Amino acid sequence: MSNDPLLQPYQLKHLTLKNRIMITSHEPAYPEDGMPKDRYRAYHVERAKAGVALTMTAGSASVSRDSPPVFNNILAWKDEVTGWMKKLADECHDEGCAVMIQLTHLGRRTRWDKADWLPVVSPGHEREAAHRAFPKKMEDWDIARIIGDYVDAAERMKAAGLDGIEIQAYGHLADQFWSPLTNDLDGPYGGSLDNRLRFTFEILEGIRARCGGDFLLGVRYTGDEDLPGGLTREDGLAISRKLKDSGLVDFLNVVKGHIDTDAGLTDVIPVQGMRNAPHLDFAGEIRAATDFPTFHAAKIPDVATARHAIAAGKLDMVGMTRAHLADPHLVRKVIEGREDEIRPCVGANYCLDRIYQGGMALCLHNPSTGREIEQPHAIAKAPAQKRVTVVGAGPAGMEAARVAAERLRPGAFRAGHGDLGARAGPRGLRCRAEGAGRRQRTAGRPWRARRHRRQGLGRALHA
Repeated sequence: MSNDPLLQPYQLKHLTLKNRIMITSHEPAYPEDGMPKDRYRAYHVERAKAGVALTMTAGSASVSRDSPPVFNNILAWKDEVTGWMKKLADECHDEGCAVMIQLTHLGRRTRWDKADWLPVVSPGHEREAAHRAFPKKMEDWDIARIIGDYVDAAERMKAAGLDGIEIQAYGHLADQFWSPLTNDLDGPYGGSLDNRLRFTFEILEGIRARCGGDFLLGVRYTGDEDLPGGLTREDGLAISRKLKDSGLVDFLNVVKGHIDTDAGLTDVIPVQGMRNAPHLDFAGEIRAATDFPTFHAAKIPDVATARHAIAAGKLDMVGMTRAHLADPHLVRKVIEGREDEIRPCVGANYCLDRIYQGGMALCLHNPSTGREIEQPHAIAKAPAQKRVTVVGAGPAGMEAARVAAERLRPGAFRAGHGDLGARAGPRGLRCRAEGAGRRQRTAGRPWRARRHRRQGLGRALHA
């Protein structure tokens, strides 16, 4: 057995996870009619085949009609979702990969003019800066109905054969109850911290009663909103202990920050130019304080950082979500000792930008992501072999040569200038990445150069 901390199995209650690497919940906006059909399934199965231990689907799946997704999410309130999720879970399970899903009600983090044009609801009238709908202040029957919707959605996922679920509690409705900035209710759901947590605990109690103790249950939540008047680090530690002590959850999935503004969202999901793993130490503090299974993801793009997170005891499972968008075969390459062949995430956040503009998540660095069916990651050999010369050594030329070498016999790679990968647009990739804030963008150039050397590509510079 390997001594690599990342490759050690992890026992989560009754479920054995074969290594410590997971894909955290995220919505690539691949559903069709709100269902995770072939494209969605192929995306997750590709990563399951390569050895990831746990894939957490959806970011997040909507549990209620009055929680319409702003972009293309799974609709967990529809009964037909069970069959589609079962296909996905069965195929991932066949590869030894566990499957969970994140469930949510968006609360005020949506718009009234989506889907059925139902009123936006929240425990207060304060509107969110990002989506700007004026929410209806929730009444008792709204609360009871939505708790029931969570429980029904969880039951659908258990029927689909998933290993468990997590409840989303940062920026969405559960956190809107938690935060004093957004909860204007009187008791029993407003006021003290225990009252503000009551909505979440009643959801968890309902799911446990309906789905039983063998269905894994967790919460992905903010341990510090990092906002004046919001949830503090001390609140986060108290909430973490309360979640553990409740006996209702099997794991904690910790984030730090708030997502109600673009600037806040960028702190939670850091982009290029921001430091790697900015909240890892904070997640480690939660784990140390609770001694409870702790997951975390926030710009952990490289294996070395992920390995440190596990080896140092900061996390039990480490999320490498955007890293798997860039290279779905990341875990297989770690297992086979080929870490230098991992296609790096360059931090462009093209994946997120696409979904916030109404498209599906694609990768600036890997054109096969999201196109696993029509453009597989494994490049097939061409039926007829020929010799190819690629003229130009910018990123496009380097990629063309790499793909041609996979498809055909290696040819001569002839560059029009002396610096591989330096050209991209009028000023060139190198010029654009001179500042420290954009240096991560150049990571694709040395990766392609290494691939060329392994492929035996020749090159003639200044040709």
